Amino acid sequence: MDELDRRVIGALLAHPRATHAQISEAVFTSEATVSRRVPRLLRSGAVRVIGVMDNETTRRARSLFVRLRCRPDAANRSADHLARWQESGSVKLVTGSVDCVAEVSYASNEHLLQVMFEQLPGLDGVLAVWSNQVIRRFSTPHNWNPSLLPADVVDRLRSQRIDRWDEQAPVDAPPRLSPLDEMIIASLAVDGRLGWQPLADRCGATPATVRRRTEAMMAAGLLRMRTVVEPGVVGLPVNAFISLNVNPTQLGQAGALLAAHPAVLMIAATTGDRNLCGEVALESDRALYDFLSATIGQLPGLQHADVAIALRSVKRAGKVLPPISIDGALGRDPADADL
Repeated sequence: MDELDRRVIGALLAHPRATHAQISEAVFTSEATVSRRVPRLLRSGAVRVIGVMDNETTRRARSLFVRLRCRPDAANRSADHLARWQESGSVKLVTGSVDCVAEVSYASNEHLLQVMFEQLPGLDGVLAVWSNQVIRRFSTPHNWNPSLLPADVVDRLRSQRIDRWDEQAPVDAPPRLSPLDEMIIASLAVDGRLGWQPLADRCGATPATVRRRTEAMMAAGLLRMRTVVEPGVVGLPVNAFISLNVNPTQLGQAGALLAAHPAVLMIAATTGDRNLCGEVALESDRALYDFLSATIGQLPGLQHADVAIALRSVKRAGKVLPPISIDGALGRDPADADL
C-alpha cells in the first residue's frame, strides 16, 4: 500500500462509481495507472464497492447497536456466531467495558423481541447485553472522508455522484420497488462498480432500462453506493467504538460536530443507556488521546464517555472478514512504479 493507493481509495470513498478518468484527474496520475490500480485493490479484498438499499428510506428495517459482555473464553466464539446472522451488519471484538459490539437490523418489534430475548442471550458465553436503538444518523460510512485527498477534490468528486452520500430525512411514504429494482440492488450489493451492460445481463433487461432505474433509485435515496475499507488499510489502525451520554438539549449539536470530524466513520443518536454512539479511526494512540481530549471532551452537554478499542473486525458492511495482515494485503505491480 503506497501513497497513490491511498489516494485512489480516497477517490473511491468520495465517489464509489467514479470512472477511471475521474479518479486519475483527482489523484494526479495517468488513466492507465488507475485502470490497473483499481482492479488490483478490488481483487485483493482490501477494498469493496457495494450498493446498499437505504433501510430508513424504504422502511425495510431499523437498526440498533448491541454491546455484549462475554466470558473470557467465549468472546471470539460469540462474535463469530453473531457475524453469521443475517441481521448483523458489523461485528467487532473490542477491549474495554464490553467484549463485542455489533450493529443489528430488525424488521418489526416482534423481530426485535426475538433478537433481544432469544437470539442474543442464546449465544454461548454471553453474560450481559446492552442495546441502543438508532433514532437518527448524523453520519454513516457513505460519507466517511478520512482526509486522503484535499477537501476541494473530495467535494468535486462528490458533486459528480447521482446517489446521496449525505444524510437526509426519509420520504413521507415508503416507495415500492419493482422486481427489476430488487435485482439491480442485489447485483450491486455484490459488485457496486458493475458497468451497465454486465448489470443488464444479470438482470435480464436492456442497459438503458437498467441505467434509468438505477439512477432513479440513487436520486431518490433508495440506493446508496459505498466503498468499504478497513481503516487500518489506509493507515488508521486505531479503530474504536464510542458510546456517549449527552444532554438531550445539545444532542443534535454534539452529533453534528462529530459528524464533521474526519476520524468519525459514523455517529448516531440512540436510545438506551447511551444516546450518541459511533465508530472512529485514527493513526495512533496519541491521536486517539488528542481526539478524546480535544473533541470528545469539548462536546457541548457531554456527561459520560466510554471508548472500546477494536481488536478485530469480524464483519463489516455485511461481509464476514477473515483475519488479514494489512502489510500483506496488496501485491505490488511493478508496472506502476514509473507512472
